[in-house]
Amino acid sequence: MSDFKLSDYDFDAIIFDCDGTIADTLPVHFQTFREALGEQGYELTPEWYQARTGLSSGRLFEAYEKAFGVTLDRDALLARCRRLYDNHLDVLREHGFAAGIAREQFGHVPMAVASAGLKSIVISTLRTLDLLELFEHVVTVEDVKHPKPAPDLYLLAAGKLGVPPERCLVFEDTEEGLEAARNAGMRAIDVRPYLVPQSTTDGK
Repeated sequence: MSDFKLSDYDFDAIIFDCDGTIADTLPVHFQTFREALGEQGYELTPEWYQARTGLSSGRLFEAYEKAFGVTLDRDALLARCRRLYDNHLDVLREHGFAAGIAREQFGHVPMAVASAGLKSIVISTLRTLDLLELFEHVVTVEDVKHPKPAPDLYLLAAGKLGVPPERCLVFEDTEEGLEAARNAGMRAIDVRPYLVPQSTTDGK
Protein backbone atom coordinates (compact mmCIF):
# COMPACT_ATOMS: atom_id res chain seq x y z
CA MET A 1 0.00 0.00 0.00
CA SER A 2 1.40 3.37 -1.02
CA ASP A 3 1.47 6.24 1.43
CA PHE A 4 -1.32 8.74 0.97
CA LYS A 5 -0.52 12.44 0.98
CA LEU A 6 -3.42 14.87 0.92
CA SER A 7 -0.95 17.56 -0.15
CA ASP A 8 -0.67 15.80 -3.51
CA TYR A 9 -4.21 16.94 -4.34
CA ASP A 10 -5.53 20.38 -5.23
CA PHE A 11 -9.05 21.05 -3.90
CA ASP A 12 -11.28 23.61 -2.23
CA ALA A 13 -13.67 21.23 -0.44
CA ILE A 14 -13.88 17.61 0.66
CA ILE A 15 -16.92 15.36 0.47
CA PHE A 16 -17.03 12.03 2.26
CA ASP A 17 -19.21 9.01 1.85
CA CYS A 18 -20.28 7.69 5.25
CA ASP A 19 -20.80 3.91 5.41
CA GLY A 20 -17.55 2.08 4.80
CA THR A 21 -15.59 5.30 4.30
CA ILE A 22 -15.50 7.24 7.55
CA ALA A 23 -17.60 4.77 9.55
CA ASP A 24 -17.33 1.00 9.81
CA THR A 25 -21.09 0.53 9.81
CA LEU A 26 -21.07 -2.92 8.20
CA PRO A 27 -21.66 -4.80 11.47
CA VAL A 28 -24.35 -2.33 12.56
CA HIS A 29 -26.28 -2.48 9.30
CA PHE A 30 -26.00 -6.24 9.13
CA GLN A 31 -27.46 -6.67 12.61
CA THR A 32 -30.20 -4.15 11.80
CA PHE A 33 -31.18 -5.67 8.45
CA ARG A 34 -31.00 -9.22 9.81
CA GLU A 35 -33.28 -8.35 12.72
CA ALA A 36 -35.78 -6.45 10.56
CA LEU A 37 -35.94 -9.20 7.94
CA GLY A 38 -36.11 -11.87 10.62
CA GLU A 39 -39.22 -10.25 12.07
CA GLN A 40 -40.86 -10.77 8.66
CA GLY A 41 -39.70 -14.38 8.53
CA TYR A 42 -36.68 -13.98 6.24
CA GLU A 43 -33.03 -14.88 6.75
CA LEU A 44 -30.00 -12.71 6.02
CA THR A 45 -26.56 -14.31 5.92
CA PRO A 46 -23.27 -12.43 6.38
CA GLU A 47 -21.94 -13.71 3.05
CA TRP A 48 -24.94 -12.49 1.04
CA TYR A 49 -24.94 -9.10 2.72
CA GLN A 50 -21.19 -8.48 2.49
CA ALA A 51 -21.32 -9.06 -1.28
CA ARG A 52 -23.78 -6.15 -1.57
CA THR A 53 -22.39 -3.51 0.76
CA GLY A 54 -22.67 0.01 -0.58
CA LEU A 55 -26.24 -0.44 -1.81
CA SER A 56 -28.89 1.88 -0.45
CA SER A 57 -31.50 0.20 1.75
CA GLY A 58 -34.04 0.30 -1.05
CA ARG A 59 -31.68 -1.30 -3.54
CA LEU A 60 -30.63 -3.90 -0.99
CA PHE A 61 -34.23 -4.96 -0.46
CA GLU A 62 -34.78 -4.98 -4.23
CA ALA A 63 -31.76 -7.26 -4.65
CA TYR A 64 -33.08 -9.53 -1.88
CA GLU A 65 -36.46 -9.83 -3.62
CA LYS A 66 -34.82 -10.76 -6.91
CA ALA A 67 -32.39 -13.20 -5.32
CA PHE A 68 -34.96 -15.11 -3.28
CA GLY A 69 -38.17 -14.61 -5.26
CA VAL A 70 -40.06 -12.86 -2.47
CA THR A 71 -41.99 -9.62 -2.09
CA LEU A 72 -40.96 -7.55 0.92
CA ASP A 73 -42.91 -4.84 2.66
CA ARG A 74 -40.14 -2.33 1.95
CA ASP A 75 -41.75 0.66 3.64
CA ALA A 76 -42.27 -1.31 6.83
CA LEU A 77 -38.72 -2.64 6.67
CA LEU A 78 -37.23 0.82 6.22
CA ALA A 79 -39.25 2.17 9.11
CA ARG A 80 -38.22 -0.75 11.29
CA CYS A 81 -34.54 -0.36 10.35
CA ARG A 82 -34.67 3.28 11.43
CA ARG A 83 -35.90 2.20 14.85
CA LEU A 84 -33.55 -0.77 15.22
CA TYR A 85 -30.32 0.91 14.10
CA ASP A 86 -29.57 2.68 17.38
CA ASN A 87 -29.88 -0.65 19.24
CA HIS A 88 -26.72 -1.92 17.54
CA LEU A 89 -24.44 1.11 17.81
CA ASP A 90 -22.27 -0.74 20.31
CA VAL A 91 -20.51 -2.40 17.35
CA LEU A 92 -19.99 0.88 15.46
CA ARG A 93 -16.41 2.00 14.86
CA GLU A 94 -14.83 4.70 12.75
CA HIS A 95 -12.49 4.06 9.84
CA GLY A 96 -9.42 5.93 10.99
CA PHE A 97 -8.04 6.82 7.56
CA ALA A 98 -10.87 9.02 6.28
CA ALA A 99 -12.14 10.04 9.72
CA GLY A 100 -8.63 11.21 10.58
CA ILE A 101 -8.47 13.33 7.44
CA ALA A 102 -11.84 14.88 8.31
CA ARG A 103 -10.62 15.80 11.78
CA GLU A 104 -7.35 17.21 10.45
CA GLN A 105 -9.07 19.33 7.80
CA PHE A 106 -11.83 20.68 10.05
CA GLY A 107 -11.66 24.45 10.01
CA HIS A 108 -9.36 24.49 6.97
CA VAL A 109 -11.69 23.55 4.11
CA PRO A 110 -15.48 23.16 3.89
CA MET A 111 -16.58 19.54 4.19
CA ALA A 112 -19.78 17.57 3.67
CA VAL A 113 -21.06 14.01 3.81
CA ALA A 114 -22.92 12.53 0.83
CA SER A 115 -24.40 9.16 1.73
CA ALA A 116 -26.65 6.57 0.13
CA GLY A 117 -28.03 5.89 3.61
CA LEU A 118 -31.12 7.18 5.36
CA LYS A 119 -30.81 10.63 6.91
CA SER A 120 -31.69 9.65 10.48
CA ILE A 121 -29.26 6.73 10.41
CA VAL A 122 -26.38 8.73 8.92
CA ILE A 123 -26.87 11.51 11.48
CA SER A 124 -26.96 8.97 14.31
CA THR A 125 -23.78 7.34 13.00
CA LEU A 126 -21.85 10.61 12.74
CA ARG A 127 -23.06 11.82 16.12
CA THR A 128 -22.09 8.56 17.84
CA LEU A 129 -18.57 8.81 16.42
CA ASP A 130 -18.25 12.51 17.37
CA LEU A 131 -17.88 13.42 13.71
CA LEU A 132 -21.14 15.24 12.97
CA GLU A 133 -19.92 18.73 13.90
CA LEU A 134 -17.04 18.47 11.41
CA PHE A 135 -19.38 18.76 8.44
CA GLU A 136 -21.23 21.81 7.20
CA HIS A 137 -23.80 19.67 5.39
CA VAL A 138 -25.01 16.07 5.36
CA VAL A 139 -26.95 14.98 2.28
CA THR A 140 -28.48 11.53 1.89
CA VAL A 141 -30.42 9.42 -0.58
CA GLU A 142 -33.65 11.00 0.66
CA ASP A 143 -32.50 14.40 -0.66
CA VAL A 144 -32.16 13.41 -4.32
CA LYS A 145 -34.16 11.73 -7.06
CA HIS A 146 -31.38 9.48 -8.32
CA PRO A 147 -29.02 7.56 -5.98
CA LYS A 148 -25.39 6.69 -6.66
CA PRO A 149 -23.94 6.01 -9.25
CA ALA A 150 -25.85 9.05 -10.49
CA PRO A 151 -23.99 12.27 -9.62
CA ASP A 152 -26.96 13.86 -7.81
CA LEU A 153 -25.74 13.41 -4.24
CA TYR A 154 -22.30 14.80 -4.91
CA LEU A 155 -23.59 17.70 -7.00
CA LEU A 156 -26.05 18.58 -4.23
CA ALA A 157 -23.27 18.50 -1.61
CA ALA A 158 -21.03 20.71 -3.74
CA GLY A 159 -23.87 23.15 -4.29
CA LYS A 160 -24.56 23.41 -0.57
CA LEU A 161 -20.85 23.99 0.08
CA GLY A 162 -20.75 26.63 -2.65
CA VAL A 163 -17.77 24.98 -4.33
CA PRO A 164 -17.60 24.00 -8.03
CA PRO A 165 -17.71 20.20 -8.48
CA GLU A 166 -14.30 20.11 -10.13
CA ARG A 167 -12.80 21.65 -6.99
CA CYS A 168 -14.19 18.97 -4.70
CA LEU A 169 -12.21 15.93 -3.53
CA VAL A 170 -14.26 12.85 -2.69
CA PHE A 171 -13.48 9.89 -0.42
CA GLU A 172 -15.42 6.71 -1.26
CA ASP A 173 -15.33 2.95 -0.69
CA THR A 174 -17.57 1.46 -3.39
CA GLU A 175 -17.52 1.28 -7.17
CA GLU A 176 -20.98 2.92 -7.32
CA GLY A 177 -19.80 5.77 -5.13
CA LEU A 178 -16.59 6.32 -7.06
CA GLU A 179 -18.56 6.36 -10.29
CA ALA A 180 -21.00 8.86 -8.81
CA ALA A 181 -18.16 11.20 -7.90
CA ARG A 182 -16.58 10.91 -11.33
CA ASN A 183 -19.98 11.48 -12.96
CA ALA A 184 -20.16 14.70 -10.94
CA GLY A 185 -16.82 15.82 -12.36
CA MET A 186 -14.97 15.33 -9.08
CA ARG A 187 -11.70 13.63 -8.25
CA ALA A 188 -12.32 10.57 -6.09
CA ILE A 189 -10.08 8.66 -3.70
CA ASP A 190 -10.78 4.96 -3.17
CA VAL A 191 -10.26 4.45 0.56
CA ARG A 192 -10.32 0.65 0.48
CA PRO A 193 -6.53 0.17 0.25
CA TYR A 194 -6.15 2.24 3.43
CA LEU A 195 -8.75 0.51 5.59
CA VAL A 196 -8.10 -1.82 8.50
CA PRO A 197 -9.99 -5.09 7.82
CA GLN A 198 -13.65 -4.73 8.69
CA SER A 199 -15.24 -6.30 11.71
CA THR A 200 -17.12 -9.54 11.25
CA THR A 201 -20.85 -9.26 10.84
CA ASP A 202 -21.96 -12.53 12.32
CA GLY A 203 -23.04 -12.02 15.86
CA LYS A 204 -22.29 -9.83 18.84
